[in-house]
Amino acid sequence: MKPASGAKRVLLQDIAIATGYTVNTVSRALQNKYDISKSTCAHIQKVADEMGYVRNNIASSLRSGKSRTLAVIVGEASNPFYAIMIDTIHDIAEGNGYTVMVLCSRDKAEQEQKAIVTSIGRQVDGVLLFPSNHTASNLAMMRQSGIPFVLVSRHLENPDYDSVVCDEETGGYLAGKHLIQAGHRKLAFVYFSEVVFSSEQRTRGLLRAAREAGIPAEDVHFFQRGTDAQTVAQLRQWKAEGVTGIFVFCDIEAWQLYDCMNTCGMKDDFSLVGFDNIQGVIGFPSPLCTVDGAMREVAKAAFLLLMERIRGDVLPPKSLMFPVRLVCRGSCRPPDGKPLNR
Repeated sequence: MKPASGAKRVLLQDIAIATGYTVNTVSRALQNKYDISKSTCAHIQKVADEMGYVRNNIASSLRSGKSRTLAVIVGEASNPFYAIMIDTIHDIAEGNGYTVMVLCSRDKAEQEQKAIVTSIGRQVDGVLLFPSNHTASNLAMMRQSGIPFVLVSRHLENPDYDSVVCDEETGGYLAGKHLIQAGHRKLAFVYFSEVVFSSEQRTRGLLRAAREAGIPAEDVHFFQRGTDAQTVAQLRQWKAEGVTGIFVFCDIEAWQLYDCMNTCGMKDDFSLVGFDNIQGVIGFPSPLCTVDGAMREVAKAAFLLLMERIRGDVLPPKSLMFPVRLVCRGSCRPPDGKPLNR
């Protein structure tokens, strides 16, 4: 009873003709409505499957006002940090009857705006947004649209938006303290680009750890990575200046930096600490000390908060923050190269 390849889309009317029931009965049977017997539902659903029927979710959303679809707007899906968060959101969304649509902003406000416009046009029920820099106008557009949204992993100083983050300042503090406890007295922070909220908070924590240890501010260096040649030049300069411990913005960037160090013959000259604890979920061959930012917990909490808003919760905006912890895997050696005693 399945239509031939290239045939037109199977409609409720087609199933009604094939089964001898009315369109209304077919529609209700496909939804397992209580007023249709189980045997009738089973028969109609079997015929629908054989005919290749696929529910028209757009039409259903127009009737109900709900699409049962959520948009997740991330920086880039290729980054394991986002991939882990997306997987977590997908699993809990599916368990709650929602479909997830993933869009990428490349951490650019213009592309983020396009992703938001697409989400609004697709009539999603809500948006989980990992905001880019310069996102204020995009958030204003989201609010004006009336679609519920929650900021994930990053937030602005403005308390008017729901957000779920980890304690990034404490994370930076723990990373700095870990390096200092290993004996490093000249430190550096390496990042690829400024990330809204996160960069500032992690830097603040690192500087706090340095102050507590009596390390002067001029002995904490900062470098935004450019080309490999620029990075190698900076590493050589730091080596000459006595820098030995580096806190890298995130795990992926730490591994990229380690690869650069290895290529230029300096893989043993610096100790590294990352952020995210990717290895807690995905196995990577190079062990890395890192800060666990509670990725899965943040993603789950963001989804649940969004569900509250979709269901009509109009309480004041919430800002949820999850604790972080340091995970030592041996990449933070003392300056003399000997392993830590732990």
